[in-house]
Amino acid sequence: MPTARRSWWTWNVGKIAGIPIRMHLTLVLLLGWITLGYATAGASVRATGLGVVLVLAIFSVIVLHELAHALVARRYGVATRDIMLLPVGGIASLESTPARPAQELAVALVGPMVNLALAAVLLPFRGAFVDQLIYINVGLALFNLIPAFPMDGGRALRALLAMHMPAERATDIAAGLGRALAVLLAVIGLFYNPMLVLIGVVVWFGATQERALGHLKHAIAGVPVSAAMLRKVALVSPQQPLQDAATLLLGQEQLPVMEDGEPLGVITRGDVATALAHAGPDATVAEAPRHEVVTVAPSDPLDLVLDKLRHTPDSVALVVDHGEPVGLLTAEALAAYVALHERRAA
Repeated sequence: MPTARRSWWTWNVGKIAGIPIRMHLTLVLLLGWITLGYATAGASVRATGLGVVLVLAIFSVIVLHELAHALVARRYGVATRDIMLLPVGGIASLESTPARPAQELAVALVGPMVNLALAAVLLPFRGAFVDQLIYINVGLALFNLIPAFPMDGGRALRALLAMHMPAERATDIAAGLGRALAVLLAVIGLFYNPMLVLIGVVVWFGATQERALGHLKHAIAGVPVSAAMLRKVALVSPQQPLQDAATLLLGQEQLPVMEDGEPLGVITRGDVATALAHAGPDATVAEAPRHEVVTVAPSDPLDLVLDKLRHTPDSVALVVDHGEPVGLLTAEALAAYVALHERRAA
């Protein structure tokens, strides 16, 4: 059965505790660059191998750090879509923020605590290689405890502030500190280490994204899906000709595929074009690639649906009422609702 297309930039490398671990292609390129650097510097095969093993050990530590976040979040009823490994570290993609600030505080702090615990465990086994791992674990813990988004310390700060003020204001403060840190890292990096410039860019975009998300959630808090959904929605079955789907897509951006009352996914104009190019004019909807569909009810709160859509790439929310599809909620429809809400509030 056709499904949503996976990016060739990321690869699945396994699961731990049911949580998929994914690796970005740029991380593989980094490992190759490190190996090439050792080789061109005239290092021995053993030294080159130890260098690569050290990098792999570092990323194993990062997996443990992110896994700790995921497992504590699971304890509070928050699932993790996956853990992504990148050249600048790892990201555990939680499906939502824990309900209470105290829970978010626990989720944020457990990662750095794992790093400090690993450093303590390694202390009796001192040696050149182990010493590097100890310093790295301590460094990761201290860096992540900086009270600025998107580091764990920023999330911990937001949680502490949210115990005494609105969550939106708490997010603004933590994100503002994150952007200030990003500028500082970039300036230092220009003079000392270009890698700090890259980290600064990542921190800036992470803090900015978190601030924008905080404002968006505030704008849609308590609003039901029915307020923003598209109500006139065409549907297709897998057996229908793709030409039918192409015609229907002239009036909407995504087209749900239904069979026996069950949603199978959504297709877009690009999916139809791809299938027609490969299978010809007689192709059916079943031959087109599909994107995942999230099923929600008209009364579901928009902020919770937003979390589902953010963590399911290229997905669309199909609104179902008493077993019948009654609408669609897309990123475009949500953005239009927020823009209209802000215009009225101005």
